[in-house]
Amino acid sequence: MLDEKTMLSNISMGDESAFKEMFVHYYPKVKVFLGQFIGNQDDAKDVAQNIFVKIWLQRRLLPELRSFSAFLYTMTRNAAIDYGRIHKIRIPLDAVETASERDYETESGFFAKELQVQISHAVAEMPEKRRKVFIMSRLEGRTGKEIAETLGISRKTVENHINLALRELRKLTKVIILFM
Repeated sequence: MLDEKTMLSNISMGDESAFKEMFVHYYPKVKVFLGQFIGNQDDAKDVAQNIFVKIWLQRRLLPELRSFSAFLYTMTRNAAIDYGRIHKIRIPLDAVETASERDYETESGFFAKELQVQISHAVAEMPEKRRKVFIMSRLEGRTGKEIAETLGISRKTVENHINLALRELRKLTKVIILFM
């Protein structure tokens, strides 16, 4: 396998063979790690593949990483936690939480910052009423009833605005991070 720095540089320039080499090297480790926490091997395979899809989509940021292994571990840990949250299963965080906070900030921070900028822009571009409802719901933590009373609209309208806003953001996040 190429040295890590060369591999990341080549992948960032779109070198599919370097990406394949990296995938062949790391995929089995990621899949086994996820399988320990997810329990379902088919789902572990899917989640592992999605991690590598995200890496390919964000490949231009790879040369900025100090440690690809730490970055990949953090992505895998976060994917396991997200899977548990989505499927309402308990992932033993004490076993998963071994990557340092510093690694998360330096490697995953690149992706998180880009995502936050894109989400902020998407929210700012929403129609005014939808933006207000979304901010009141997701950022201020207000209930649908509170929002409806404050804005003088029905609870059903509040739900519709939230659903439309979330649909827009889901499309955006799929493009940016694809299963992050």
